[in-house]
Amino acid sequence: MTLETPPSLTLLMTLLAGLAVGAALGLWLGRRSPASAPPEPDYHSQLETLTRAQEASEQANGELRQALDQLEHAAGTDRLTGAWNRRRFEDGALLLISLASRRGDPLSLILFDLDRFKKVNDTFGHGVGDAVLKSVAGTVRDQLRASDALVRWGGEEFVVLCPATTLAGATILAEKIRQAVEARSIPQVGMVTISLGVAHHQKAEALDAWVARADGALYRAKERGRNRTEASLEMVETHEDETPSVLALIWDPALECGNPEIDHQHQQLYHLSNSLLTSITSGRYPEEAKLQMQLLIAHVAQHFHDEEAILARTGYPELALHAKEHNRLIAKAKVLQKDMGGVSTDLPTLLTFLALDLVKGHLMAWDRRFFKHLANP
Repeated sequence: MTLETPPSLTLLMTLLAGLAVGAALGLWLGRRSPASAPPEPDYHSQLETLTRAQEASEQANGELRQALDQLEHAAGTDRLTGAWNRRRFEDGALLLISLASRRGDPLSLILFDLDRFKKVNDTFGHGVGDAVLKSVAGTVRDQLRASDALVRWGGEEFVVLCPATTLAGATILAEKIRQAVEARSIPQVGMVTISLGVAHHQKAEALDAWVARADGALYRAKERGRNRTEASLEMVETHEDETPSVLALIWDPALECGNPEIDHQHQQLYHLSNSLLTSITSGRYPEEAKLQMQLLIAHVAQHFHDEEAILARTGYPELALHAKEHNRLIAKAKVLQKDMGGVSTDLPTLLTFLALDLVKGHLMAWDRRFFKHLANP
């Protein structure tokens, strides 16, 4: 016989079972720690953290770039004077040589060093010597254009790299530098002087050969008394797009007197005269021609001074008359230079001065008078 459960009892049992399940679930939930529950995501805080990390990274990268730039600059800069070092010069010079070759632009350099600098170090110490180097470098830098570069070649030697500059322009700049250094008094030491050699880069010339020519000119400046400028005129070339002047003066070996210094300076006089004529006939008048004329006058004046000193040492009896003729030629050259570019000076006038006054009149007439005297002092 089957007993049926009353509906009221069934309902009661169902309620009791539900309460038991609810109690068990509450007990289980109560045992869990509130701290172990997963927190709500804080996206705003995470964004701020990432932003700070990005800013820190960018700052670190900026500092790294700055440090690398400073390292690169230091690698190419002399620490004492702030000038370029030889490594940076070689890189820059090779680039300028390439550009000048493609464009046909002139390119020159000036090599100079301090006269008797060892005596400064021996007398006052290397600390004062360093101060002298810094002072001279600063004086030279004040004379340069923005495009020029000052280089510490080594010890007391420096180079000035002169883009877009002819031999005449670089020689005039060298004289300007020399005079500025001579005019400045340095504490404890007083006046210091420099000697300079100038060379114009020539077609297909290697960098070391170019510097060597400037060094040869510097050596001549030292030999001839220091505190002076000498230009290298060996292997003088014209621009690729220019034809040498048909009015060029041709050197005659018969004009050699036998004294190496006088003969070398006479040949330089020919080179400079031809450069002046070429600058006029090739359409670079009066700007470059004026520079060439200034260089020619400076060379002639120095040559006359040196020639007179040599003749004085040999007791040349006509020295006073010879010096008087020198002064006349210098005065005439300066008048021509002043009138260049105006209506009173033209190519025939300059040609007459170069060919008749300097060459035929002076070298062939006046200078020949002392040839025999030099041969038999």
